[in-house]
Amino acid sequence: MKALDSLTESFDEEKRGRILSLAKKYQLTDSQLLELLKNEADLELWQEKSTLDILDYQLIDSRQGKRKAEELMKEMRIYIDNLRYSPTDYSTFNPPKIIRAKSEEEVFTDDSIKLMGKCPCPVDGEKTRCCKLTTLDAVSQCAFGCSYCSVQSFYSKNRIGVVSNLSQRLSNIDTEGIWHIGTGQASDSLLLGDSHGTLTSLSEFATSHPNIVIELKSKSPRRDFMEKSFPRNMIFTWSLNAETIIKKEEHLTASLDERLESARIMADKKNLVGFHIHPMVYFKGWQDEYRKVVEKITKTFSPDELCQISFGTLTFTKAVLQHLRTHRTPSRVLCMPLVEAAGKYSYTLEIKREMFSTIYSYFPKEFKEKVFFYLCMEDPSLWKTCLGREYSCDKEFEEDMKKHYLDKIRASSSSRV
Repeated sequence: MKALDSLTESFDEEKRGRILSLAKKYQLTDSQLLELLKNEADLELWQEKSTLDILDYQLIDSRQGKRKAEELMKEMRIYIDNLRYSPTDYSTFNPPKIIRAKSEEEVFTDDSIKLMGKCPCPVDGEKTRCCKLTTLDAVSQCAFGCSYCSVQSFYSKNRIGVVSNLSQRLSNIDTEGIWHIGTGQASDSLLLGDSHGTLTSLSEFATSHPNIVIELKSKSPRRDFMEKSFPRNMIFTWSLNAETIIKKEEHLTASLDERLESARIMADKKNLVGFHIHPMVYFKGWQDEYRKVVEKITKTFSPDELCQISFGTLTFTKAVLQHLRTHRTPSRVLCMPLVEAAGKYSYTLEIKREMFSTIYSYFPKEFKEKVFFYLCMEDPSLWKTCLGREYSCDKEFEEDMKKHYLDKIRASSSSRV
């Protein structure tokens, strides 16, 4: 089992020896050992006590035969589930500060980067309600250190690839059937600003294709591109989160206030802006902290200035889980139920329903009427109870989003005149 071997080798010699001795003594099966290894890796990530130090060995040894292993696994699951299914406690978590010098980053041009792609939602629309976003990867890899991010598990660390001939490649793409392009899939959309001409190329493309919406998504503090003028169909969006999560999980990114200030600058230049409150984290104090995020949005912007606001939660693929567990940079993002969700792992529907409906309730009526709210890559059953509306299929969702976006762009364009 490749996952078993790589996870075993990721522990230091002393810890690895203890785990393997325990497995041998109680004759754990490979699947039981793998579960133990995953939980031990998670506990190290969370800076919590090891299962090995809390087990009641006297009780385990009182069992007979295979029941010893069963009792061990039972005790481990009770301990780990108590942490996973409770709101995460960040008051006891102090991750080391990440410092990354610019000299450590290598920015290189690469004409072989695959430019266009599709939204990573599952193909089966019954599992998630998908907007059918077209992705555009002008830049690959990110210099930030968000603990939950999948990008850094896909690309070489500190090697940031940039498409050098972007304008030419954009001129050659088949735009039939495309109306909404997002550039924040393989990197932060504003990570490099316009230092490699990326924003200029996108601006030219948007100008020549007025019926296509270009959405940029960022957590970057860069503002050196903001003096430029951009076409009305380029929408600038920022990912927002609770301040605790930004501080302890979104390393090297702009603060919440910096992100909102950047959005305010762009809105003052009559550009449409939007926000992704994503990924929401179920932690102690989440209600108050996300309420403050909403208050900052509604005090800083009018609903006419905002195109959209999306909600989403932590979601992980098996590959990303393996990456986080073998590298083990301290984080508590995996301190969650990790239930199966459309081929990935996330919170329970009950927890998601509570989070989404609560944060939506914080927004004033005028925002709900004028801003397009949606759930990103979430189960269709959550829409009605959380947002008060639902779609029968992905196409219906896509068409409604398209109408709202284009109506907002037209209204924004009129206000510029």
